[in-house]
Amino acid sequence: MGEEHLRIFRVLLMPILCCVLLSGCWDRIEINDLAIVLATGIDYEDGKVQLTSQIFIPRKASAGDSSGSGGSPSGVTMIRTAEGSTIAEALNRLQRKVPRNMFWGHCEVIIISEQAGKRGIREYIDFFLRYPQFREHAYVFSSEKASKDILALLDPLERSSAESLREMANLKLGTRVTALELAKSIEGPSSSAILSRMLILPPEPDQDKLTTTPYVKGLSMYKKDRYVKTIKEPLSVGVLLLAKELNNIIMPVEIKPLKGSFSIRLIENKTSLKPRIVNQQWSMKVDIQTRGEVVLNTTDANLTDPAVLTKLEQEWSAKLTSLAHDALVMSQKELHSDFFKFAVEFRRYYPHQWKAQEKNWETIYPELDVEVKVDAHVERTGKSTGPQGIPDEDES
Repeated sequence: MGEEHLRIFRVLLMPILCCVLLSGCWDRIEINDLAIVLATGIDYEDGKVQLTSQIFIPRKASAGDSSGSGGSPSGVTMIRTAEGSTIAEALNRLQRKVPRNMFWGHCEVIIISEQAGKRGIREYIDFFLRYPQFREHAYVFSSEKASKDILALLDPLERSSAESLREMANLKLGTRVTALELAKSIEGPSSSAILSRMLILPPEPDQDKLTTTPYVKGLSMYKKDRYVKTIKEPLSVGVLLLAKELNNIIMPVEIKPLKGSFSIRLIENKTSLKPRIVNQQWSMKVDIQTRGEVVLNTTDANLTDPAVLTKLEQEWSAKLTSLAHDALVMSQKELHSDFFKFAVEFRRYYPHQWKAQEKNWETIYPELDVEVKVDAHVERTGKSTGPQGIPDEDES
């Protein structure tokens, strides 16, 4: 009889233990109870941190509603803003303005205004990497004006301005920096960062002022964790070249004394850094390998002539070298900040010397001897062999 009771007890004990160990869905949150955040922006005004979120509205998106002659989605996203003494307090107040539980797991874009960047971004980085829901691989941009103005845009082509910014990051029109990479750059030995700078394209005359798109123009330079300067073309090309971020670009190159120019589209660019310490003298050699193709020829020169092609490659190399030197002058002599991660290479190749001189890097870097060597090669000259629109000499 005792064995029978023991067997029954074991049978009953198994489901009881399963109920204890299996939590089930007691803490579930239905998707209908979530406010999905697509992008967030940070501004600073009147001594307060302003946090703006772009929230997806699934009902409007599924209904396929649209408004405006540009066909921009209507009501696909909504904007909410709150302020506080810290970004955490602003987030808490922001939740009070949204009737659903805010979910940040789909936030792929973070915009920090230059005004907020002047105050320092260390607080924001700490929050984004510490708060459980934020994605550390969200792309980070800088904005000339308030970030909330960019998030409020109704892009005519994409479902939201957040998606437009994400696509621009994938196109590599400037720097492509994630929240985690930004933290590593600020906390790393170089203590600097470069962010793509976003502006708002003026809308068409017959369009609503919000029916437009953001676009990349220039770079925002951060020394330590503070915004210090805006860089525009052509200097930004040299900065991107040394920062290993130069990708999607077409450059005009002239050959004197020819009239007109050649436009070269960059195919591939490789920048390698080779640090050296000889007799306590620190130096850096920058080796740049560039390949491109000619997409426009407004001169009367024929690229099938080897002499013309060689001269074009020389002029392209000289132009890239000049832009790189201008970027170095800005970095070393003007801002005294290592934007190109030279310190990372010295730490990798000379760990003992770096450890001894790490605290003196801010005085070493401005006087660092940097040699730049550019090897530019034109791989393709396009479908046309000679210049177009110029009659042959045999034709009368």
